[in-house]
Amino acid sequence: MKMTPFSPLSYTEAIENISLNLKGAFFKMATLGNQTFLDLELCEAAVTVPSNPVNVDIIDLQITKSASCGMAVVGGEICYTVTIINNSDIDFTEEGAGTITFRDPLDSHVTLDETSFMVSNDPEAEPVMVGNEITYELSIGAGETVTINFCVTVDSAPEPETEPQP
Repeated sequence: MKMTPFSPLSYTEAIENISLNLKGAFFKMATLGNQTFLDLELCEAAVTVPSNPVNVDIIDLQITKSASCGMAVVGGEICYTVTIINNSDIDFTEEGAGTITFRDPLDSHVTLDETSFMVSNDPEAEPVMVGNEITYELSIGAGETVTINFCVTVDSAPEPETEPQP
C-alpha cells in the first residue's frame, strides 16, 4: 500500500514557541487485480518547537474628546478638547516609530477658528485643513499626554430631517 501526502501547511507564531498546525489528506491506494482502490484519510497534527523570544510592541493610546456645549446656535462657538494618552512604551516621534496623523472631520455647518488651535507639547502647532477636515502631525512620547484644543463657529443650521411620506 502506497501513501501519497496532499497536505497544505499553516503556522502561527507564539511568543516563546512556533506552533505548526499540519492538516492534510492522505490517499491510501491499493491494487487488487486490475482494480485500484483509493481510500481518503484526513489527518491533523500539532507540533510545537522552541523559538527565540519574539518582542511584540503593544500600541496603547487612550483618546477622549469633549465639547464645551451640547447645543449651539448659529453664530455661536463650540470649543473642543482632545486628550491623547500614550500608555505604551513606543515613542511616536520623528526619531521613534513616526508621528501620528490627527484627523478630525468638521461638520459642513461650522468653520475652524485656526487661531484657537493649540497642542500642549507644540506651541507652534498649525493645523492643515484638507477640505473640511483638520489634519495635524502629532508627536507623543511613551507615557506622555497631549491635549489638543480648538474652537469652531457655527455658520448655519443643518436642514431639519423629514420623515418620508408613506
